[in-house]
Amino acid sequence: MAHEILSVKMYELDKKLEQTHSRIQLAESMDTERLHQQIQNLWQECQESRITLENRLRHSKTDCVMKLAGVYDQVEAAVGKVLEEENIKLKNKEPIFGNVLPGTEEKILTAEYALDFAMQAVNRALLVSLEAIEAQRLEEKKEAEE
Repeated sequence: MAHEILSVKMYELDKKLEQTHSRIQLAESMDTERLHQQIQNLWQECQESRITLENRLRHSKTDCVMKLAGVYDQVEAAVGKVLEEENIKLKNKEPIFGNVLPGTEEKILTAEYALDFAMQAVNRALLVSLEAIEAQRLEEKKEAEE
């Protein structure tokens, strides 16, 4: 059973990563207005996705999942606060090097590290998945011995 559930989730993750990769590539060739619209659309998608996840979490039977959801909410709030504070600081800076906007390098580095954090989350998900498969196999082995 774990294999089927995890396979579906991996398929969803693969599709999301493909979409993310594609959207980043397309964004580099978009005009400013279209890019801004894409950002607005993604904000909306993120909100809808968060609401869907929250609804699913309400029906979870696992205390661990509920605790993780609480921690995730705290992390999201902290990340949002830091990014908002940094964005405010960057807006108050003067342009540097002619047409290079202040904060551009910081935003690129932040995006890079956000992708690194996402990879860390994927690694953690893999670890939890492998442990779930192992637990299921041990349970099946125990039941077969009885």
